[in-house]
Amino acid sequence: MTFKTFALITLLIITSGCAYFQSITPKAISKNELPGHYSFAISKKKPGLFLGIQSFDDNELRQLIASAMKNNFTLNSERAQYMQAKAQAMILGALKYPRVNASLEPSLSKTRSNLSGTSSWINQFSLGLMSSFEMDLWGRIRAQKRQAEYQLNAVELDYQAAMISLIAEITLCWVDIISQRIQQDLLQKQLTTNGMYLKLIRLRFQKGMVGSLDVYQQQQVVESIASQLPLIKKQERLRYNQLGLLCGAPQSNLTISRNKFPTIKDLPSAGIPSDLLSNRPDIQASWNRLQASYKNVWVSKTQQLPSLTLSATGNFESNKISSLFDAWFVRLAGQFTTPLFDAGRLHAETQLSKAKAQAQLIQYRRIVFNAIREVEDALTQKHYQDLHLKALKQEQQTAQKALDESRNRYQKGLSSYLPVLTHTLSVQRLEREIIQQTAQYVHYHVYLYRALGGQFPLSYLNYSLGEENE
Repeated sequence: MTFKTFALITLLIITSGCAYFQSITPKAISKNELPGHYSFAISKKKPGLFLGIQSFDDNELRQLIASAMKNNFTLNSERAQYMQAKAQAMILGALKYPRVNASLEPSLSKTRSNLSGTSSWINQFSLGLMSSFEMDLWGRIRAQKRQAEYQLNAVELDYQAAMISLIAEITLCWVDIISQRIQQDLLQKQLTTNGMYLKLIRLRFQKGMVGSLDVYQQQQVVESIASQLPLIKKQERLRYNQLGLLCGAPQSNLTISRNKFPTIKDLPSAGIPSDLLSNRPDIQASWNRLQASYKNVWVSKTQQLPSLTLSATGNFESNKISSLFDAWFVRLAGQFTTPLFDAGRLHAETQLSKAKAQAQLIQYRRIVFNAIREVEDALTQKHYQDLHLKALKQEQQTAQKALDESRNRYQKGLSSYLPVLTHTLSVQRLEREIIQQTAQYVHYHVYLYRALGGQFPLSYLNYSLGEENE
């Protein structure tokens, strides 16, 4: 076979292979399957990129998040996985280029003649160049490269999703610590106020104006409030411990001086459900894994087809280094290989890759519809929590009026102390509940940011992933 004939056959195979390489990717989900709008609509402002930083103007919160970005264990693990995926993509990307190796072999040998009884030393120098290259006839190498790129994109998006979740968790811990502090301050005020009333009732008891039951009832209120303080302090300490783990630092190094809830300024726009396909990193990561699974199906198919490997070898030899390039030879070769019998293993591998792709498709659809549910849940919770808070505040105002009236009647001797006690407990319960429900309202605000997702600036991602240090 002449070289021209060999080249022509190779060209025909490559051309047919390129035409044959048409990977048909089914559409994972259509916009017609998604609802056109959410149940509750809010402002048209775009979702914030940094949940706690942009929503709550607090420098200490920013410092906590910055510390977590460097030291959080989960985030560092995601960063290491990204570097692994990046290296794997580079390895597979190098397969489309020829491999070239060089070898230099100097040798010294001694020969002896039995007839003459003399011996001599002979120098020998050899320089070899070897190259091999697999022709990508069916697009297998290209598919492997694209598969690795999709996997790399998925890992990077996993990192973004982990960042969003981490910021949300830190913000929730931060809000809970503030809530516990506000409750402590409230309990201290209630303890002081009820202690003062206890002294007044004891004074009235000493003058014979009231019975001992009034004293015991008021004393029980004071002791009930005092018993709540250790529980509040315990919850604050537990939240500090959790925050320390999230930030990757001892909780003693954390500083939170704020003692009031942050002001919720601009709520994000929920947009329409289809916006989540581009805003949620976890959805995009799943989509990239779906594309990678389709490429893997194609790779498994091409394993059943013939392959062509080209190789070239060049060699220079001489007994003197100065004349090394005077004598040389070159060898060109091509090798076709094709599977003949494997007991159905390659076909089974193709079926396995198809099944994995189908499972990944189902997983992608589940993530999309779950993301829509999370936004709907957050919008619903925020809407009804707002109504609940307004009703609680109205109830607290009414309870306060009833308490003032019952105290006035008690001081005039028109009623017993029981109405005062009942309304006091009601007002104090509502005061604590309003604080707790306000914290929950802020939680729902953070849930909404987390559910809507959002993209991080590329420069920030590069810094976080450590690419600037490479």
